[in-house]
Amino acid sequence: MTDTIQRWTMDALGREHLRLTVDAIPQPGPHEIRVKVKAVALNYRDKLMIESGMGLTLPQPFTPASDMAGEVDAIGPGVSRFQPGARVISTFSPGWLDGRQKPYGNARRVPYHTLGGFYQGVLAEYVILHEDWLVAAPASLDDVQASTLPCAGLTAWFALVEQGKLHAGETVLVQGTGGVALFALQIAKAHGAEVYVTSGSDEKLARAQALGASHGINRLKGDWVEAIYALTQDRGIDHVIDTVGGPNLGNSVRAV
Repeated sequence: MTDTIQRWTMDALGREHLRLTVDAIPQPGPHEIRVKVKAVALNYRDKLMIESGMGLTLPQPFTPASDMAGEVDAIGPGVSRFQPGARVISTFSPGWLDGRQKPYGNARRVPYHTLGGFYQGVLAEYVILHEDWLVAAPASLDDVQASTLPCAGLTAWFALVEQGKLHAGETVLVQGTGGVALFALQIAKAHGAEVYVTSGSDEKLARAQALGASHGINRLKGDWVEAIYALTQDRGIDHVIDTVGGPNLGNSVRAV
């Protein structure tokens, strides 16, 4: 290992300020872990963060991105959760272990204490994270696949399974074919649900059906609500994954 690492940083908002820089290799402190990053997944939220900061005061110089998979390279004093060589993935909201998320802010001060935003991101060769900010990477997934889980994958899981209590035989409507939507489709299918997907692209609908969607509805070719009524014989849908967003909000999801 060399004494330096490369990481992407920016000292001002805007993609034109993003630079590949060289820094000293970081050393883990008490209860901290140094991770050799093997793969980073980029979300649309990362683009918004680079361009606008999304209303947050960013640490400077700022390293973007929240989702990574890697290997534990070194551990600091007191670490007990992982040992060198373990495969790990990051968590989008560090410190949120269970229950309701602590309200760090209010209506005036954005309450998002997340990686690649309030905290430094993971777009680097090595990162230092508290041991509680990491979870074990699934053995069934390679690094690239595992790196997609922290933001989009967990959002879909939380909406459908943790909050929605999804079970076999129910129906799920997934609006769109973005990252959260495609995770929701696959999670719902794995739980034995019947999945309906809307999109403005027949090509994307075909790909969604290849992933397990039972029905694909092109929202640009008619009233998709009426199409749902017809397909369900007016019964409707048990769970709706409605991805929403805006210039200052990024992407979120709600299960109805």
